[in-house]
Amino acid sequence: MDGDGDLILGSPKVGNFLRCFQKEVPTGEVFSLGDDNFIKFEGVGVKEAKNAALVLIAGGLGERLGYNGSKVALPAETTTGTCFLQLYIESILVLQEASSQLTQGTCQKEIPFVIRTSDDTHARTVDLLESNSYFGMKASQVKLLKQA
Repeated sequence: MDGDGDLILGSPKVGNFLRCFQKEVPTGEVFSLGDDNFIKFEGVGVKEAKNAALVLIAGGLGERLGYNGSKVALPAETTTGTCFLQLYIESILVLQEASSQLTQGTCQKEIPFVIRTSDDTHARTVDLLESNSYFGMKASQVKLLKQA
């Protein structure tokens, strides 16, 4: 072990609870964009997306970026001014539609979208969503979770 692991192992209260742990790098797939293996596994992932929920951590303001607002309201690109939240939602909707098509419409399940906000960003995020009709997503599909 390196760094913090040495501190844990050296702690008299904890003891060497990791002594049986073997460090190893798991084997996996190597993908190249667009190759047959990539396309195969992308299809599997898109098909299973209907069983997922997506979470966006949106508790921070853009003050360090010189922006006086929630970072999700920042433009993701300058041509249209599309904000990050709109880009996330539009991507989820495309994934949701693709997942439905790959399951031959047998599952029209909406992918839940949870946005974790803070005291600083909650009202601003609600306003951004409501003033833009949730960027095409059903309001019932979006859950805001304000951190305590």
